[in-house]
Amino acid sequence: MSRSALCLVLPLLLVAGCMREQAPQGSGIHMTDGLGRTVFLENLPSRVVSIAPGATEIVLAAGAADRLVGVSTADGDVPVRSDLPRFSALPLDTEAVVALQPDLVLASEQVNDPAHADLFDALDIPILYLESSTWDGVLQSIEQVGDLLGTSDAARKTVDSLTVRQKSLLERTSGLEKRPTAIFLVSQETSWSFGRGSFVLDLMEWAGLDPLMTEFDTPAPVLDDEWVLMRNPEVILGSFPEGFRIEQLLEHHPTWASLDAVRQRRVYPIPSGLILTPGPRNVEAAWEMARVAHPDLFRTPDSP
Repeated sequence: MSRSALCLVLPLLLVAGCMREQAPQGSGIHMTDGLGRTVFLENLPSRVVSIAPGATEIVLAAGAADRLVGVSTADGDVPVRSDLPRFSALPLDTEAVVALQPDLVLASEQVNDPAHADLFDALDIPILYLESSTWDGVLQSIEQVGDLLGTSDAARKTVDSLTVRQKSLLERTSGLEKRPTAIFLVSQETSWSFGRGSFVLDLMEWAGLDPLMTEFDTPAPVLDDEWVLMRNPEVILGSFPEGFRIEQLLEHHPTWASLDAVRQRRVYPIPSGLILTPGPRNVEAAWEMARVAHPDLFRTPDSP
């Protein structure tokens, strides 16, 4: 932390200690967050700061956009008000967050540093890490935020809608006789991907694909070129940049020209905003995967 940050934070730490001693016992709101911490709030929050794009999306999904008083610069394509103050997320600009005078900070247990909990606890600013490692966790977080911010009805309506959307996709892909083998790449350059237990693998399975990355126990494996050649995926998906062409992938991985996916031109970009941030928009990433991998399933009059 910078020297100026310490000048701001240290006095607040002293005030925070006094405030914690005066907190009434047995009153207020107690919640368990995604890190297993018990978080106490005296009242329903009215000034919320989000320090993760996924947390911001959950607030919007819960119908509580009007409670946000600040978001991070990482919320590039999250549809929030253009006049909301923004601050650095990596590294986290603690001074800017404190200056917004939040009565609740929302974080993601998948993205944010757990050590921030001690800092904000010391400042007597409640911080809640939202669960987003699984789809069920995302839905539970939407309902939790709705309960916390007084928008329970809107949050449950969103959860119901997302559940219908997921089930509708599963109905389309459940009858597939064969599921194409597939990999997902975060970049067309270094082959970062997602390992076993990742929400991205769940999305691929909803989309009627057989993700080959289940072989990896690590959450963010790098797919070696030789490994990819040996597995010979039938479909390659990736959060590639706008205007992506298969030839750009081959510039970095020339040996992949022999892959079935490349020869059959079955290499597809998936919008990064839908898939790289664990949150409610992930279901739309699964729909997009299914559309490109199984176009025949969507050649019907009632296709969405």
